[in-house]
Amino acid sequence: MAIILVVLGHAKATAPQYSFYYNFAENFIYQNLGVRIFFVLSGFLITSLLIKEYIKTTSINIKNFFIKRTLRIFPALYIYLLCVLIVSKILKVDLNLDNFLGPMLYLNNFNLFQGTWLTGHTWSLAVEEQYYLIWPIIFFKLLKNTWSICIIIILSMPTLKVLWYYNPELKNVTLEPFLSSADAIFMGSFFSILSFKGFFTSRQLLWHNGILFFISIAIIEMIYFFSSRGLYAPVLLPFGNLLNNILTIFMIISTLINNKSIIYRFLNSKYIVHLGIISYSLYLWQQLFIIPTYLYNGKFSSFLVFPFNIVLALCAGEISYQLIEKCSQKIREKFIPVN
Repeated sequence: MAIILVVLGHAKATAPQYSFYYNFAENFIYQNLGVRIFFVLSGFLITSLLIKEYIKTTSINIKNFFIKRTLRIFPALYIYLLCVLIVSKILKVDLNLDNFLGPMLYLNNFNLFQGTWLTGHTWSLAVEEQYYLIWPIIFFKLLKNTWSICIIIILSMPTLKVLWYYNPELKNVTLEPFLSSADAIFMGSFFSILSFKGFFTSRQLLWHNGILFFISIAIIEMIYFFSSRGLYAPVLLPFGNLLNNILTIFMIISTLINNKSIIYRFLNSKYIVHLGIISYSLYLWQQLFIIPTYLYNGKFSSFLVFPFNIVLALCAGEISYQLIEKCSQKIREKFIPVN
């Protein structure tokens, strides 16, 4: 669902203005929400994997963790960047070294390099990679107190949001490009820890309340609707993302526990599961096919027409998964022993 929000949210900028789809997407589909869901899911998943490894081996193989993550995300990204370079040369699109250095170094979230649409989405990959670099070490070294790191980051966000708003010059110094998004990742991490400590069980009625589930969706939509229009900023600036993260992780845990619900069955249906499997490749490649019509002097929009650009993006994501991700997965399985 996260990748669907990203793709459909970006596609809005390629649809005819005043069309039904454009107006619908303008009011209900927010690509930034899709990325934030990715972050919450990532923190929950990665921390769960670390906990499972520690339960099984009483240790964390940090070297193997880094190798696995590298083989998981580097190959598809660098091949994507190579293709962007080739396409930009063929179409005579004016890109510079900065447009590639930021993504290659996983620093595109910091304002150190000049950005462009074709590689701009790699800011989220940079946040993820920075999380990967620090979290397994923190997790292993502080084992029993790992949850406290999550709490500190989560609870400091409202104050930091206000600080960054009034003092933008402090953003890089206080790691805003990482922390302002990583709070969602640490929310997922925190709730993963709580899950393994037995805080959530199927006997708790909270997780079976379908009305509360859909109220959560409605509140999240309202948060993004109001935020995108600059409304209720005194409340949403410090607390909007915090509430969104809490409601997102609530829906994740609710879906996992209430595994006989329609929502669980839908999310575990064949095609939705496969969409989730190719989501990383699709996230990378959709940026090359779903390009706002006003960018690059219209060199792309003449042949990447909505909604066929969405179909092309899906095809590119599938090809990337089959040819690149599956290959790197085989390498991981060959050289890294499975615990």
